[in-house]
Amino acid sequence: MNPDLEHLRAIEAVLLVGHDPVAPELLAQLLERSVTDIERWCHELAAGYEADGRGFELVRVAGGYRFQTHGDLTPYVERFLLHDQRARLSAS
Repeated sequence: MNPDLEHLRAIEAVLLVGHDPVAPELLAQLLERSVTDIERWCHELAAGYEADGRGFELVRVAGGYRFQTHGDLTPYVERFLLHDQRARLSAS
C-alpha cells in the first residue's frame, strides 16, 4: 500500500473515533510523522471531500481537526435529530 494512502487512512480512522478535535501534534506523534506532513495530508483530505461534494467536511477548529456535517445539509441533520428526540420521548 502507498505509504501516503496509509497515513491518510490512519488520520481518517483517528478522527472518526475522536470525540474532540484532534491536534495535529497528536496526529504527528501517532503516525510518527512531522506536523507539516499532517497539515498537508489534512488539507488534501479536506480538499478531496469538498471536490467530491461529500456530506461531511474535515475542518480545523479549536486547535485540531474533526469531521462535521457539511453546513448546507443542516436542515436534514436537524430533522433527523428532532425525529430521534421525538422517538425517545415517545418511548418514555
